[in-house]
Amino acid sequence: MTERMTRIARRSHPNAARPDEVHATRVDRALSWSDFRTAVRYDPTNRLLVAVPAISAKRAEHPWLGEATGLHTRIGTADAYHREFTHGSVYWSERTGAHEVHGAIAERWKAEGGTASFLGFPTTDEQPFRANGAAAPSPGRFAHFEGGSIYWTPLHGAAIVHGMVRDIWALLGWENSALGVPVSDVVVEVESGVHRAAFERGSIEWSPAGGPIVAVMAPAASDALEVEYDGVGRLQTGFAPQPTQA
Repeated sequence: MTERMTRIARRSHPNAARPDEVHATRVDRALSWSDFRTAVRYDPTNRLLVAVPAISAKRAEHPWLGEATGLHTRIGTADAYHREFTHGSVYWSERTGAHEVHGAIAERWKAEGGTASFLGFPTTDEQPFRANGAAAPSPGRFAHFEGGSIYWTPLHGAAIVHGMVRDIWALLGWENSALGVPVSDVVVEVESGVHRAAFERGSIEWSPAGGPIVAVMAPAASDALEVEYDGVGRLQTGFAPQPTQA
């Protein structure tokens, strides 16, 4: 079976105004690989040629994303691309690779500005909470980004953790730590440089002057999931930068 196609070829007419001018000719036969290579010049510097198969592979890895609802789209002036699907999106950059985002985490990320925000590109797909030996501590999901992480639970919604608070929490064991999952975004006091966030069973605070302070709630208080931290079980850790003496 043949199909009518338009083939792009270089003009060879001796009266051509420019030797590199192109024109279209009709070809009444089946499309071949040679035709494609003639019509489309391969450019190894074009990152779209890398992004398209990477995004397609990620879509094949997660078929629940559904059908594509748009074309591969370049993000700003960067060599980065994304494609929208029925149930989510796949983003690709050379430094992070291809990762999917969807649901409440994607909504929160895009509300912050998406790739243009301090969070940058996703560095993982969305994942369920990781079990530490047995079952996960509570139902929920998370995704990591270049500039931080977004954690989501049915009870507390989506919270953004980043900076030293995220680093300290990660060293303590993430959602499997004594603190549990974040219930608020990290808040930064610009003048003092203090970073703090509330978790299910405590809080983390860090500042350039005071270093890290981790407060863990008493068991009775943590069962109620209250955000009234009394400093019970207060821990002073020494792995964060400490102020230098003048």
